[in-house]
Amino acid sequence: MTEVPSSTAPSADAALEVHRDSPPVQPLIRPGPRARVLAAVILAALVGALCGGGAAWSIYQHYGPVQRIVYQQISGSTSTQTQTVGQLAQANAASVVTIATQPITAAELADGSASLVDGVVVSSDGLILTSAHAVQGASRLRVGLADGQGYDAVIAGVDATHGLVVLRVSGVTNLDQLPLAASVPAVGDQAIALSRPASGGLNVEVGDVSAVGVTVTSDTATGQTLQGAIDIDATALPGADGAPVLNAAGDLIGIVDTITQAPSPPGVTALSLNAAEILIASVSGGTAQTPGTFGVVASYLDSARAAAAGTTPGALITSVAPGGPAAAAGLQAGDIVTSVNGIAIDAGHPLDPASLGLSPGDTAEVTVVRGTTTDTIAVQVGRAS
Repeated sequence: MTEVPSSTAPSADAALEVHRDSPPVQPLIRPGPRARVLAAVILAALVGALCGGGAAWSIYQHYGPVQRIVYQQISGSTSTQTQTVGQLAQANAASVVTIATQPITAAELADGSASLVDGVVVSSDGLILTSAHAVQGASRLRVGLADGQGYDAVIAGVDATHGLVVLRVSGVTNLDQLPLAASVPAVGDQAIALSRPASGGLNVEVGDVSAVGVTVTSDTATGQTLQGAIDIDATALPGADGAPVLNAAGDLIGIVDTITQAPSPPGVTALSLNAAEILIASVSGGTAQTPGTFGVVASYLDSARAAAAGTTPGALITSVAPGGPAAAAGLQAGDIVTSVNGIAIDAGHPLDPASLGLSPGDTAEVTVVRGTTTDTIAVQVGRAS
């Protein structure tokens, strides 16, 4: 993909004129089947906030709730300063960007229908991290910074397995980047989402991590699943797709991704961002790396549930992709994976190659419990589609 040269944003009228005159562009990512449903739910949530929730509840009953997915990051950080939530938000506001995914008119800005999502600066030379869902169906990408500068962007790397996209803005330096967290969040950790609502300014949502190791079905129509999720007891914020989530030290631990699914658990659902560091590093080096896969869907079976069922804790395989790495190695639905290369599978180490430090082509020694038998099976990590 040829990158679009970046430039300082023109005046508002000129920028809108450029957008109107831009020729039609084929979508960079095909829109999902639930886009209209998502729009309806978001609109209902906004109406409910203003009118007592009646319209929002009607749409909720018809379509189901909006679910938020936040992707968890594990790379290094040097931030240790303790701040209030307000101070933390203001200190990192410059790293939160607004992304236009279509040419926008003044009328669309006025009526709130403009295609605007959130993102976060992860490198000072112009890499922007957001969710794949946020830029789904985009025909043009333009990044707006907090200081009023605007730049065209291109997709530099996609990790569809973990729902992440890295955009690149060329010709910029010294951007305010958000540091990446040094460790995965644990139950009880604070989570702070920063976004830029249509009303302007900065919006802050605060919650705590309430569960880890959750498996999420991101698309009920296709059965697509997202592994290694965590739950956050915060209110799902309409329109915050791609927004960064910080810990109490001000480090990036996640990216908000909006999907529709019914039934949906309350609060915010968060997904493993272990692949983000790999994706960002590979994009920085010039070549985006394809994430690895075992070709299974699994959920974490903790010690208490395992004991109640009279079995062993670990990753309970619920389905195996035909022709995938796990199928080739003989793994089956109902198997419980207890360790991979000697690393115990638990809430912090789900059955996901990225979270286990594995890349496509690596061979993993997988310890599996099937009934009363325990075996170790060699599984070669495949490439995610």
